[in-house]
Amino acid sequence: MRAAVLYRPGRPLRLEDRPRPRARGEQVLVRVLGCGVCHSDVSLAEGLFEASLPLVPGHEIAGHADGVGNVLVYASWGCGRCVFCRQGDEQLCPEAEQAGWSCQGGYAEWVRVPSPRYLVPLGDLDPVHAAPLADAGLTPYRAVRRALSWLQQGSTALVVGAGGLGQFAVQYLKLLSPAAVVAVERNRRKFAWVRELGADEVLHPSQKIPAARAAFDFVGSTASLRLCLQALEPGGILVHVGAAGGQVPFGFDRVPPEAHLTNSVWGSLRELREVVELARTGRIRWHVEPVPLERVNEALDRVRRGRVLGRLVLVP
Repeated sequence: MRAAVLYRPGRPLRLEDRPRPRARGEQVLVRVLGCGVCHSDVSLAEGLFEASLPLVPGHEIAGHADGVGNVLVYASWGCGRCVFCRQGDEQLCPEAEQAGWSCQGGYAEWVRVPSPRYLVPLGDLDPVHAAPLADAGLTPYRAVRRALSWLQQGSTALVVGAGGLGQFAVQYLKLLSPAAVVAVERNRRKFAWVRELGADEVLHPSQKIPAARAAFDFVGSTASLRLCLQALEPGGILVHVGAAGGQVPFGFDRVPPEAHLTNSVWGSLRELREVVELARTGRIRWHVEPVPLERVNEALDRVRRGRVLGRLVLVP
């Protein structure tokens, strides 16, 4: 099978032929039909995250499984024994295997999944278009749901970074809360699209940012975290999602009074099923640009430079 392989951080991925994986026991082989290119894949390729190399990246995987049909792969596979797994939060399991991170991922023609329970049927959804739901759709869904108790009538939610994840967050906030939604985005070419998705206002970071009861940072740089804290109301919540490696000081006089600072990591299998149902019933929209697998390095470079409206999806 063809696969794009990371051998060394900072170097281009190699497109090569590899043996097709074999399924044993409960394992399932999925023929990959599309795999989203996440900004965390860029960080992984640059060596900002630890990984056992060589590695086939890719965790936003959609494909076809015999006997099941077209599916989305839930890509965090827990131990099944710890408290997190027992409560359904396998993405928090300390021993979790994660496709494209600690085991081979979806930048390939085939991927091995440990159990059919990690396959979410797509029904009539196009698998190439659906691939980003596995992370870009799932991660902001969990982040927004965790902050809903802060978002009452008359409150404002701030979404910093209206890229692949932030554009979903805008829609979830409009679907699940009565809050006004203000998006902050550097790329002015995205403004019209983000307004179309439901944002009440779209601002450039250089503009005056309104006070917010909840701020969602989908960039995660020091500058974006500072912007969120400057806008956050006393008692509000800052949800840090982006993986740009930023830091801000925490102390009694360094954050708004009684502010809540948290991060949010991926989402559960149950939440992924809920996201797929929202997509299947047409309640959320997202932009996808298919890219042939052999152009993987071009795709990573475009994501690195921010030259993507929604999500690039590699097609083997």
